[in-house]
Amino acid sequence: MHADTKWLLLVVVLILFSADIKSQRYSIHNNSNFDPFSRELYKPGANIHTSIRPLRIDEIEEFVNTDSLERRQIAIGNEDLNILQRFGTNNLFHWQQEENNQRVSVRVNPLFNFSGGIETENETTTWVNTRGAMIEGELGDNLAFYADLYENQALFPKYINEFTRERGIAPGQGRVKEFGDDAWDFMQSTGYLSYNAGQWINLQLGYGKNFIGDGYRSLLLSDNTYSYPYFKMTASFLKAKYMVMAAQMRHLGDDPVIRGGDDRFEYKYGIFHYLSWNISNRVNIGLFESVIWAAEDDTGYRGMDFSYMIPVVMYRPIEYDMGSPDNVTMGANLKVIMWPGSIFYGQFVLGEFKFDEVFSGDKWWANKHGFQTGIKISDFLGVNNLDFQTEYNQVRPFTYSHYFPITNYGHYNQELAHPLGASFRESISFLRYRTGRWHFNLEAMYAIDGKDFDDDVSHGGDIFMPSVNRDKTYGHEIGQGLRTTITHAAASISWLLNPRTNMNISAGMRLRSISNEINNSNSNHFYISFSTSLQNIYYNF
Repeated sequence: MHADTKWLLLVVVLILFSADIKSQRYSIHNNSNFDPFSRELYKPGANIHTSIRPLRIDEIEEFVNTDSLERRQIAIGNEDLNILQRFGTNNLFHWQQEENNQRVSVRVNPLFNFSGGIETENETTTWVNTRGAMIEGELGDNLAFYADLYENQALFPKYINEFTRERGIAPGQGRVKEFGDDAWDFMQSTGYLSYNAGQWINLQLGYGKNFIGDGYRSLLLSDNTYSYPYFKMTASFLKAKYMVMAAQMRHLGDDPVIRGGDDRFEYKYGIFHYLSWNISNRVNIGLFESVIWAAEDDTGYRGMDFSYMIPVVMYRPIEYDMGSPDNVTMGANLKVIMWPGSIFYGQFVLGEFKFDEVFSGDKWWANKHGFQTGIKISDFLGVNNLDFQTEYNQVRPFTYSHYFPITNYGHYNQELAHPLGASFRESISFLRYRTGRWHFNLEAMYAIDGKDFDDDVSHGGDIFMPSVNRDKTYGHEIGQGLRTTITHAAASISWLLNPRTNMNISAGMRLRSISNEINNSNSNHFYISFSTSLQNIYYNF
């Protein structure tokens, strides 16, 4: 039995036999267009750590009524209604029993996305056919659980189709296989077990995504990729919250490796530490570090490296002492509450740092860093439920890449941080308005992106290319390589049927253009959909 398998079994045993524990679930509302909670959490004095997502329901409930926020002032049908009425207004199935102060609650709901559209430039018909289900609940005071499964077929707009064909994955939704002439078939799932071990500690064993930050994008850890198995512990004490997470990820590469007669893609592991501290009623800072390493290297099978699990040390000294080839990323997060419901936020990410090189002005290749700044304003211009957000992201070349492709900061051929990878500048803004069941969304994005165009030379934009393949040591600038301009605009109008699952009917459009020396193309996509919108799926890249 490999060391990582033994480690996983140990974690399960510790969870199952933890004493005096109470269950707790996490929010399923992780789609930023329909999120009912976030704008109510940015209040002075609220001791909530909004940069660690998904959010924990019990922590939110200390300050707001989550059931009321989830309902969004929409009438919810009684649980005794027939199945068709419950489908459109409440949980499709909800069973609850309480005996001897022990409560058992189980909820089942459908998940789906039935969408059709047209891309006007080539008069291509697009469609998405997604069917799935989710189950969640609590079993007594000891266990909370969640699981979902999606089965998908889709014919995407041209630029997403090209991305899918090139990388072999649907954005954020896993590996694909061909379906018909131009469409794709793919599946995805998430799930977790969650425990509150005493007053301070929460343990979570899951398969899914995580996000660190208060912005739309994250330069530290985002939900851009496909799901991955992880074990996460969070400890909340006084004004601080600490997270340590161990995750197993996959490097798809060019070809799978044959193991035990099966084709398997290479594994890699990651440990993520994050400390969030509310230093005053309005200011929060967070410190982040992560390390990625290959499950197997030239020395043999490494598995889970317990040196990185120690929560109170910095990775760089350990990495140096071990003579390690591992990929360390560090960073910081900032949130300042300007007034109730509105914040200024930012991030800084760091891959390498040498003082002399950074301030020499020679633009050394390993000056790997980036930053984010942004603001969110609730009730913008004094209009109730009108929310505005604008954000700027910038990352230098070679940030997130590494000496070996397998140790890059990615999973399943997608970036663990920003979907543009590295060597880019991006501005992205949103205007969202809600009245009753109606949701209106406007989005605008502009980016300068330095793309790699040569298989043999890395210009620092593609994090999956080894950084040793660069053509020079100095003179590296953001946007180098194939300098590309991307503009993206989107608008949608949605009518929310069932707030429990964000079930909605929507109509919208995406207008995208890309321009460089090789390619100039446009994509104007118009669509209608009937869907449950619980996840963030990023098509704005």
